[in-house]
Amino acid sequence: MYIATEMKQNQVYSILIENWDEEVTGVFVAEGREWILLYDNQNDFVLEGVRFIHKTKLDEVLRDDDEQFKELVFAKKYTSFSFDEKYNLDNSTELLNQLMSEKKLLHFDTEDEQEIVVGLIEDVSEKSFKLRSLTSEAVWGEVFTCDFSELSTIAIDNDYLKSLNLVAKK
Repeated sequence: MYIATEMKQNQVYSILIENWDEEVTGVFVAEGREWILLYDNQNDFVLEGVRFIHKTKLDEVLRDDDEQFKELVFAKKYTSFSFDEKYNLDNSTELLNQLMSEKKLLHFDTEDEQEIVVGLIEDVSEKSFKLRSLTSEAVWGEVFTCDFSELSTIAIDNDYLKSLNLVAKK
């Protein structure tokens, strides 16, 4: 069970998710009652896109030597971290409605860290949402329903999603 840690803007943290082997690392942007928002650091010293972490799936927040070293590199590499978009991190329904209204192509991780789902949100209800899936070859697939409780993380605006969006037929 996650114990609240005071995170500071522009500092690097690694977050362990329940039942995952890999942690999620990034630069802290903001935290709400239900979600944490990070500039996503999926590999090496690259920040790409943002990632929302569902706090119900959080196991532990780390800030050790690795995170502090990445922070040093990021401070030299990225002159500033400005985030103008306002996402509702207090409420899953509102957050998913925002992503839907902005037509954000996203990928989300479920409880299985090896499984990611890519797509566009088509409808949001109180505890679930409908997503039109997109394959890794940018072909639109079925619409299916996902419960909020299945979400571990949501990523937007990364290179993978931007690339798929370039070739997906609308």
